[in-house]
Order: sequence, then structure tokens, then C-alpha cells
Amino acid sequence: MQNPAENGRAGAANPAEVEEALVDWLRGELNDARISASDNFLDVGGYSLLFSKLNRFLGATYGVALDIKTTYTEPLSVSVANMQPADKQ
Repeated sequence: MQNPAENGRAGAANPAEVEEALVDWLRGELNDARISASDNFLDVGGYSLLFSKLNRFLGATYGVALDIKTTYTEPLSVSVANMQPADKQ
């Protein structure tokens, strides 16, 4: 797959693909295979530095970023649905 951040099409990131990658990334970082897109970032053990690392990963891989307020208060799937191009953050 071509990286949207490399071809200047940050808005072309596939939400389903981003959601899957986000969940896989969090599972690895938090060593918890039970994490799903219906979970809340803070409830699964997320914290501010991890949020920054997650946004760097998403920015480098997909050219998108999550909003901190949405990510802290809503399920991960809602955060992905409201993702923005990384350069808009």
C-alpha cells in the first residue's frame, strides 16, 4: 500500500485501515490483545505520552492525527471517524 503521507493525499487515508492499525499498535504498546475499537483510549491504559506517540505513528504512516479531546472521551472508533490530516493539528 502506498503511504498517503508520502503522496500528499492525507485525506485519502482509509478509516477502516487506520482503525485496524491503531488498535494493533495499541495492543502492542500496552501488551493487551483484548483492546478493540469500541474501547476508550484512557480506559485501556492510554496516557498523554502514548497519545503523542500514537499520533506520530498515524501521521508518519497515514498522514492523519487524532483529536486529543475526542480520543480521551470517546471510543477509538469515534476518534478515527473524526481524524484530521496531520498537518492540520
